[in-house]
Amino acid sequence: MDPSAVKLLAQTTVNSLGQPIAWPQGGTPEVTAFLAELAPGEELPWHQHPVPLVGYIFTGQLTVYQITGEKRTVHAGEVSLESVGVVHRGVNEGTEPCKMVVFVLGRKDEPYTQQAEPA
Repeated sequence: MDPSAVKLLAQTTVNSLGQPIAWPQGGTPEVTAFLAELAPGEELPWHQHPVPLVGYIFTGQLTVYQITGEKRTVHAGEVSLESVGVVHRGVNEGTEPCKMVVFVLGRKDEPYTQQAEPA
């Protein structure tokens, strides 16, 4: 492949909240990838992740609200590195479906999302 055909999407040592990226310790490492779609106006429930997740938005946008008060909007063509251990939720505040692929750097047989209530 011609190196000029490669477009770097993200390269960082921290996630969206500035937390250092730390690979899960213990257990059997497992990578999970899935496609997700949120309709305009759709809201995910409040939740948190015990392991790193990386999302790439193909179409639309996703606004992420952190329980700590931070808010950020990720647009088509951008990467989202989710917070770890911080309650948050995603909302499609746009006018078109948000389609994304998510990569989970987790552990086999352990959930990578935990439902939570806002404090």
